[in-house]
Amino acid sequence: MKSRGLVIGTLCIATRNLRTFLPEEQELLAAIGSQVGIAIENARLYREVRNSEEKYRDLFENASAAIFVHNLAGEIVDANRACLDLTGYPREELIHMNVNRLGLPETNEALQQAEKRLLKSEPAGQPYEMRLRRKDGTESIVSLSTRVITGNGHPSGFEHIARDITEQKRMRQSLDFYLKQILTTQEEERKRIARELHDETAQSLLLISQRLDSLSSASGQGASGPARQSLEEVRGVALKALADVRRLTQDLRPRILDDLGLTAVLEWMTDDLKKKYGVNAGVKVTGTERRLTPETQLLLFRIAQEALSNIRRHAEASAAGITLEFSEGKVQMTVEDNGKGFKVPDTLSHLAGAGKLGLLGMHERARLVGGSVVIRSELGKGTTVVVELPV
Repeated sequence: MKSRGLVIGTLCIATRNLRTFLPEEQELLAAIGSQVGIAIENARLYREVRNSEEKYRDLFENASAAIFVHNLAGEIVDANRACLDLTGYPREELIHMNVNRLGLPETNEALQQAEKRLLKSEPAGQPYEMRLRRKDGTESIVSLSTRVITGNGHPSGFEHIARDITEQKRMRQSLDFYLKQILTTQEEERKRIARELHDETAQSLLLISQRLDSLSSASGQGASGPARQSLEEVRGVALKALADVRRLTQDLRPRILDDLGLTAVLEWMTDDLKKKYGVNAGVKVTGTERRLTPETQLLLFRIAQEALSNIRRHAEASAAGITLEFSEGKVQMTVEDNGKGFKVPDTLSHLAGAGKLGLLGMHERARLVGGSVVIRSELGKGTTVVVELPV
């Protein structure tokens, strides 16, 4: 007995008078053996398919994630127990329901767009979020993954796997709120300390240095050489302390940012990088420049400050530049250098593990206002930081 060219068994035929089978009888028996072999193979394949279907059904029904299937017309044809729990509908109500009843209008549109892209074999940006309306009217936020179901080589529907992330989203929103509050408080404290250092500490040090200068001049020839030298040394210490206080004040919150705006403070920082550290740096502005909100202005300043600090401390660069691009609905800032570069971690979580907390801070600051940060770097060719914010 054969199937697909392979022997799968034997068929034994005997006669009572021990006569030899005729050639035509042998051909008939061979044909019967082949048919029996095919039948046995089909029966085995059928059992395997049934077993596979039973295993799939068991996995489908007992999956922890909600799974539902609908045809191309949007009619739900199958759903597992987790989906019933998630939506609050009993099976008899959910089956044959149109999938659009589960979502809000804006999320239904996103779902349809994702399905259209999948039918065209285009990336659908999965998983994506959807706001789901339960039977009792409450809403859930789910993370949705979708695949096309085919039959006879043609699309016949879609299978969706949904995970309830409502609590995660709420927790994330709460964490984001507290993080924004912390950053706001931190900036206000920096502003207060910078003002006090400028208005009180710096003025006191300036007064001390002036008094020491007056004492040194008034003593004239009457003071001994060691005494005059001590006065000059103390005056030098006071002047250095004054310079340090002014530098700290600028790092904490440069007054030029609040008085003249972002472009002016970027030009001041690149000029400082050029004068103090020999890095040829400059600022370029494209598009129609406009006044940004204090929050956006401060965020871009902090990211530029961190990027230029990295260039100064780690990049070993000879040139750097900042490009500020204004366009409709957004502003983009690019900070680049020609330094030694580094290997960018694959994910944000790896930034902290790699000790690059400043880069992680850039991402978090931008994310909190709906923006994004992209970091590109190549060993021996430099680093580019691109931040884009809505305005």
